[in-house]
Amino acid sequence: MGYFKVDAKPLVPASLQHSNANMTDTKLLSDWAEFEIPKGAAKLIGINVLYKGVDGADIAPTDFEIIWAKGNPDGSAPTSLAAAGAIVAVPAAGSPPWYNLLQGKTYVDTSNGLSDGDLLTMCQISVPNVCGGVEAAGSIDGFPNVGGLVLEGEPNSGSSVGYDKLYCAIIAKATHAMTTSTLNVDAIYPITVKTIVVETISARLAFAPGDVIHDENDRLLGTVASIDSATGITFVDNLANPTVADEHLYNVHPIVLQLSFEK
Repeated sequence: MGYFKVDAKPLVPASLQHSNANMTDTKLLSDWAEFEIPKGAAKLIGINVLYKGVDGADIAPTDFEIIWAKGNPDGSAPTSLAAAGAIVAVPAAGSPPWYNLLQGKTYVDTSNGLSDGDLLTMCQISVPNVCGGVEAAGSIDGFPNVGGLVLEGEPNSGSSVGYDKLYCAIIAKATHAMTTSTLNVDAIYPITVKTIVVETISARLAFAPGDVIHDENDRLLGTVASIDSATGITFVDNLANPTVADEHLYNVHPIVLQLSFEK
């Protein structure tokens, strides 16, 4: 028996964060996001959630539900639940239904396990019950962790030998207050450069190395390599797309699930 950890990074589209129009109860915050675990079944025993508000702010997060699934028998991802910002939909004609791929759910009640506001630029939630879970209004005091949730990917579905893929999606259970960013790119930068200048708010507050940045129209810029100053950002590679002056920038993984497993 041993333990391992892996991060799952659901994608919340920049355009959805920018509009803040559809991040309400029952709406999909993130469609299926893949992550890999060592081959075979493993028991999910802990979840720590990193939750970053607009420009990395420490906001009061609201409840959400995590849906866990494996992939299709051919190793492909489950059929989309819906477009982010919409309610879960019936799979389109010709797409394999995802119903039999589901492996469990976790209700994240943000009134339990939330950090106390001392982190300044973000918050974290230590989820007390990874198996099912209910909102505080429907639970009893001290509701225990009932023992974990066993997840198992489709065999040989990983990107390398010895690993399998699993998937998670996030559904809002209350309105999520991710509003329009105040961090803008200051000019047009071509795809031949990897460093840009931003304005209005410090880049040190909004982003960190490893963040994947899109503009407000969902165009990928790249993965952050370093925050060089309050106004300077360097990406791992040259820009994936040229920037548009004064467009808002977003971290498309504002919710990171740090997963602890027993195997």
